Amino acid sequence: MGGGRFSHEAYSRLRKSKGYSNKSREEIFTSINIDPEMDPANILLRESRDSQEHPETVSIIVGLDVTGSMGFVPEHIVKEALPDLIGSLMEAGIQHPQVLFIGIGDFIYDKAPLQIGQFESSAELLDRWLTRVYLESGGGGNNQEGYNLAHLFAARHTAIDCWEKRKQKGFLFTIGDEPVFPTIPAEIIKRYTCVDEAETITTEAIFKEAQEKYHVFHMHLEHNEWAKQPERKGNWKTLLGENFIEIPDYKKVAKQIAEIVIQHHKPTLEINSSEVKDTEGAIEQHIPTSETNTSDNSDTEVENML
Repeated sequence: MGGGRFSHEAYSRLRKSKGYSNKSREEIFTSINIDPEMDPANILLRESRDSQEHPETVSIIVGLDVTGSMGFVPEHIVKEALPDLIGSLMEAGIQHPQVLFIGIGDFIYDKAPLQIGQFESSAELLDRWLTRVYLESGGGGNNQEGYNLAHLFAARHTAIDCWEKRKQKGFLFTIGDEPVFPTIPAEIIKRYTCVDEAETITTEAIFKEAQEKYHVFHMHLEHNEWAKQPERKGNWKTLLGENFIEIPDYKKVAKQIAEIVIQHHKPTLEINSSEVKDTEGAIEQHIPTSETNTSDNSDTEVENML
């Protein structure tokens, strides 16, 4: 996947041909169940690969909360904000972004708490996968959502050339208005991914696992008075530090994602230069140039989460 190129002209034509300006959310997002092609139980791997058309891809995952309080975000991205995301990156010199949209819900209460698109570059294909997301509008009264399922999938079920070939980390953004579950129970992993065997993992541990190849951010939308309350933000700040971002105006989300990618992405030339310096320093000091990171996978029973 990932063929084609984004342009403002192509996006404008697409938006006009589909009549988005005159359509409601329900008329755009028509799925009444999870699309089989987006069911993570059927997906071993999503790949973001270089090609002749896109020789230096930058992989970006955008995980969207699709519970009842958050459906306005994917609607806004489809109707208006794709140029803020893709166009801004290209204008800043990042010519080959590939974006994977993920739908996220509550894995205790929802039928489809994880939905996986494809890494894409063109307006048409980005629109295709985003509008196939099932806006379940579920969630429960537990003040938690399964954002950590996006980190699980990114860590264990994606392969990205920006990291594998160039040691440039990809980017993983989750967007929502609630805290995250403290663990992912083994039975949830087996139910919502393609694996047959699994162990319970803490959210902190799966974040660290995802951070091995992605810059990880969470955007908390303060879209109403309830979302501004401290209890709705949980321990995101503890988990992510400065990478936990509070956003009062949801219409600026796509633009801010682009700005973060532009700020943190290192061009290949800069990375190569840094590697040369690190290697020279290591030779002089007779020290290794890499470290091994480990994650602690704690076992926690699912009952502790309910």
